[in-house]
Amino acid sequence: MLTVGFEKDAEVLSALYRELGVDVPVGGANFVMREDGVPVGLMRTEVGDVVTITHFIVKNEDINPGDKEFFLRAMLFKFSLNPVPLAVPGEHPELVGFGFRYEDGYMRLNSGEADLSGPCHKK
Repeated sequence: MLTVGFEKDAEVLSALYRELGVDVPVGGANFVMREDGVPVGLMRTEVGDVVTITHFIVKNEDINPGDKEFFLRAMLFKFSLNPVPLAVPGEHPELVGFGFRYEDGYMRLNSGEADLSGPCHKK
C-alpha cells in the first residue's frame, strides 16, 4: 500500500536523499511516499512566501509509472486543504494538466486551484 506523509526524521531523510541521489543537505519540509512502510519517494520543499518544490523523485518510476502521479496528486490534495502558492523551478509540461502555469522561470499554482480531476494514470 502506498502512503504519503510529512517526515522529519533526519536519519530516514539522509538515507533516502542518498538513495535517490539528492545532493543537498537534509533540510526544508520533506514529504515521503512509502510502499508497505518502505520510503520510495521524496518531495522536498522550501517554505517561504511561496512553497517551492525543490526535489520530487520516486524510485523505480519506470517500473511503476503511476506512483509519481499518485504522489503528486496526494500532495496537491494536502496542499489544497490549506491553500498556498506553489512553485517548481523550470518548465514542466506534465504539470499543466493540474493547473500549473509557466511564468518567470517557474511552474506556478495556487494549491486551492489545483485540478485533481481526470484519470490518475493515463495510458
